[in-house]
Amino acid sequence: MQSDPTRFARPDDDASWTVLGLTPFEAADARLAIAFARAGGLAILDLGRDDVLADAALKSVTSRVPAFGVRIVNRAGFAADHELPENVRVIVVEARDVRACAFAMASGRTVLVEATSLDEATHAQTLGVHGVIAKGSEAAGYVGGETSFVLLQHLLGKIALPIWVRGGIGIHTAAACIAAGARGVVVDSQLALLAESSAPSAIRDALAAMDGSETTLVGNGAGRHRVYSRPGIFSLPRDTASEDVAHHFGTTDLTRELLAVGQDGAFARPFSEKFRTVRGALRGIHSAISAHLRQARTQAPLAANSAFAKNLSLEFPIAQGPMTRVSDRAAFADAVSAAGALPFIALSLMRTTEARALLEETRALLAGRTWGVGILGFLPPDIRKEQLDLVSEIKPPVALIAGGRPSQAQPLEDLGISTFLHVPSPGLLDLFFKDGARKFVFEGHECGGHVGPRSSFILWESCASRLLGEEDLSGVSILFAGGIHDRISAAMVAAIAAPLAARGAEVGVLMGTAYLFTREAVQSGAIGQAFQDEAARCEKTVLLETAPGHATRCAVSDYANAFEEERLRLERAKIDPRERWEALEQLNLGRLRVASKGLAREGEQLVSVSEEAQHADGMFMIGQVAALRSTTLTMRELHEDVVHGGSEKIAACAIPAPLASDESSVDIAIVGIASIFPGAADT
Repeated sequence: MQSDPTRFARPDDDASWTVLGLTPFEAADARLAIAFARAGGLAILDLGRDDVLADAALKSVTSRVPAFGVRIVNRAGFAADHELPENVRVIVVEARDVRACAFAMASGRTVLVEATSLDEATHAQTLGVHGVIAKGSEAAGYVGGETSFVLLQHLLGKIALPIWVRGGIGIHTAAACIAAGARGVVVDSQLALLAESSAPSAIRDALAAMDGSETTLVGNGAGRHRVYSRPGIFSLPRDTASEDVAHHFGTTDLTRELLAVGQDGAFARPFSEKFRTVRGALRGIHSAISAHLRQARTQAPLAANSAFAKNLSLEFPIAQGPMTRVSDRAAFADAVSAAGALPFIALSLMRTTEARALLEETRALLAGRTWGVGILGFLPPDIRKEQLDLVSEIKPPVALIAGGRPSQAQPLEDLGISTFLHVPSPGLLDLFFKDGARKFVFEGHECGGHVGPRSSFILWESCASRLLGEEDLSGVSILFAGGIHDRISAAMVAAIAAPLAARGAEVGVLMGTAYLFTREAVQSGAIGQAFQDEAARCEKTVLLETAPGHATRCAVSDYANAFEEERLRLERAKIDPRERWEALEQLNLGRLRVASKGLAREGEQLVSVSEEAQHADGMFMIGQVAALRSTTLTMRELHEDVVHGGSEKIAACAIPAPLASDESSVDIAIVGIASIFPGAADT
């Protein structure tokens, strides 16, 4: 068969390509695919791994819709044997699946390749495929390390093909992807609770209760599989060979099979409640994309002198996030402030004497300008009390409490200190909001240092939806964080934040890793040249996990490799989990100071170490965006790229055309029919 793929390869004006609907859980759901195609979208039927189900689904969809796509994962032999019907116009394959790629390219159809990294996308492009699906680490099934937010940024400008995004897609993040320059987005798990879904009741119940934290990664090697994970259901050891994991996928029995579902399974219930049907969801996503992008232009939530900036007497709505052992220099805070943003001093584990000297120096140096203090709310009670008492005395204009709660923030607010709280989950946002808190930091999994479970897309989508349940957001201030560093990332945040700004919220961005690439970071003594060189070389980050839920993101380094070897040794030795956690935490102690300042503790003294020792023994805390940057710039250039460049990106982005109306179908429900027939006793 040699069909003409040109109509589908670059469909610049075809709105049906903006949102692709993939049947979820790597399963062939014919009803869902038919409904999506009939609603005006491009349906992708995942052929799954069951020959009988795949064959029946193919026949059903083929007989009912004129054009659709299929996803083939290790199923090239099945597809060839069954001679895919003419109305299969698109084939989706994984970049790692060499056999499926070859079959798809030989079929004459449009080929879209799922890539989990820039290397995979680049290789796919050399094969001559027609488009790339950037599959972020929060998506279902086989994934890499980068989230959708970061992976899309990594591919843009380097891949000369249309790009779709899969993983973390909701009505807000879909708009963000289009603002960045993506051709479209892919939804799968999000559709699983809609009326036309064939998902079994057990899976429906599981998804209805999801909040984005119920998945885990299984498999060893470069890529792993994201699956549903809760106590009492089927599981595999995390170090199971990656090639063996998918053999356990299924949708029949969660006690005997793995469910391939992404963190965005948490969006299934909101989709069902808001849209009910596939048609409603598809049109809802399209409408949201257009509305968000138009609002981003009119609201300009991240413009210079925005509401957020004016309220804090800043030029730009930008905050420099507190970074342990980095943002502990008054000169660094002065440089951030002079460049128009809000600096934060990180107190970390400082006791009163050291902290007082630093805060008083900062207050004197930044006299009359806005600055802030970052506190860890989960510190030992005695240290936390010392720091809170000191902050209450010094009275910096702003404070940020990571791992804190409203009861800690309110006393500072009462003193006139504008206090932000980190919110790692939509559930905590709901609790904090009910307790009176109104200033939040939404920081995703992409950040450097200690990380939460949810990617930026998952967290931002969930929290934005929660806040938009309020009619009036006046008095609410939000800092988006986790993967923001330039005009593209800022434009994506602006698209998500636009409806919040329209309700009265003040919006800004918080950046950390991006400052490691500024010249002032070295000049001020915040970091040494060795740290900046390491950041410039960084192509990948890793998570150092001391215990489940306790992970630190840093650059790949000699120390990171040594840490992982020690973690595995302790696990194999079956050391008690508590003892293992304490040993690994002790191993990390002081490693960040070695990396950032080239200083190590010997007894009561801090001594300088060689650059060689820095690289060997230092833990270089850094976010995923490090892989996107390699050159230095000034803080002013960084801020202007985020604010002015982001605004230019929003102004230039194309708003997708609306879906064509379907004259043959309207949203009417027939709720009852009565007829009278000759000789009948009643209707």
